[in-house]
Amino acid sequence: MASGESSKAFILIPRKVQRLGASSLIVTIPKEWARRNGIKVGDVISLIDVGDRLIILPKNHLKRTVVSFDGKHKRVVMHIGRVSLCGFIFGQDKIIVNAPRQGTAREIINRLENVIKILPFIYVQGRGKQVIIDLESPMEDPWQAFKGLGDHTVNYLERLIKYIDGGDSINLDELESLRLMAQRYSFRLLRAVSLSDARGGLESVLGLHLFLYASLLGVAVEEFHDIGRSIVELRDKMNDDEKERVKAFLQLLEVALATLSTNLDSYSVKKVEEAYWKLKSLLDMKSKIHMALENATPAYSYILGKLTSVATLLEIAGSVMACYMVIQKYSERVEESELGLNSKEPR
Repeated sequence: MASGESSKAFILIPRKVQRLGASSLIVTIPKEWARRNGIKVGDVISLIDVGDRLIILPKNHLKRTVVSFDGKHKRVVMHIGRVSLCGFIFGQDKIIVNAPRQGTAREIINRLENVIKILPFIYVQGRGKQVIIDLESPMEDPWQAFKGLGDHTVNYLERLIKYIDGGDSINLDELESLRLMAQRYSFRLLRAVSLSDARGGLESVLGLHLFLYASLLGVAVEEFHDIGRSIVELRDKMNDDEKERVKAFLQLLEVALATLSTNLDSYSVKKVEEAYWKLKSLLDMKSKIHMALENATPAYSYILGKLTSVATLLEIAGSVMACYMVIQKYSERVEESELGLNSKEPR
């Protein structure tokens, strides 16, 4: 094998664990690997704990992820906005589009204008026949990112409740600005979860739960903003009793959302259960919707349908988070060989 290929191959290198002092354990680094990566005595290297594996990085930083595309393909240019959003979510740091055709670089930059408004961290530049999209952002703690999205949405719901009571006014331009801010929080959350330490073994399963939960929460927040727009446009077409009911349902959703985001921590199974009981009255409404809408105005009927839908979405998200928390809190990784389950017997 050529030396250039050896760094790309997966080679199993057994190492004996030895004792150092009274309680420490050590293993030695292969001399060839250290030489190839320029590791010398006194250098700092990084260890990444991924559950059933320990990854050694040659330097004290994570390797940047850079993806390159050939801009001569029309669909690359057409979908560059989606590619950039996905790249940000899944932890890419830089996207390079080589644009050999005249005008392609300008077209790419134009197509990224809306993405630039949404993503909290993005820098786009044209350089010769290349477009460089820099997505790198500070590492965030996923639980703090959940809190950021939750705080924003809870404050938004509080404003809607005051608006129904005839308090603070909200115009459609302000609603769109708040929606844009919510999208930024959602994308930051998804990237934070993507870059968290959920890699490999049981931690990989937990990471999938967490990512799915963050995605569902982001969709629910988007639905809240749709409901807000509907309330602003239809408030005066509901009677006073319907306004009071909408306000009460919004308050239930506000508490449930706060429980599922702002006040959430990685072990709080009870919090998820509390959120479900806050949602239950709205969820029960679906089974008797015909009674709830009897003699109702069209405006109330529409808004109630939206409210029950977002309650269902939060219930699904809560179920996913409950799975995550039960696994995280009560389970431990075991090997099939330890349980005598590694061989299948004929049925």
